[in-house]
Amino acid sequence: MPDRNQASEKTTVALCRIEALREKRTLGFEIPFGETTREIFLVADGDHVRGYLDRCPHRGTPLAWTPDRYLDSRGEHLICATHGALFRIGDGHCIAGPCRGDALTPVEVRVEEGEVFVVTSPT
Repeated sequence: MPDRNQASEKTTVALCRIEALREKRTLGFEIPFGETTREIFLVADGDHVRGYLDRCPHRGTPLAWTPDRYLDSRGEHLICATHGALFRIGDGHCIAGPCRGDALTPVEVRVEEGEVFVVTSPT
């Protein structure tokens, strides 16, 4: 159930335990964003957790080639299953492929007491 933070008017949605994310390294979710839902994914990046909309900037297609699989074979970059574009994990910047120079859309995430939350706007 989303929690409302009265001071900032943002909603947080609990997604998973940090241990589950570290075990798989990437996980995808469908979450409420205002009056719609959006597909996002999380990636464990060392001590950080990154979150992005699951949408390639080139074609608007989901990145994962199978559920929860967003990394290239070496585990070094995020990869688009549609056309193989490569994105840096830390900032979502495309470094190879037809959308080179574009970037994935980040989503705000935070970790509190071992739980990973996504932060959304209430409209």
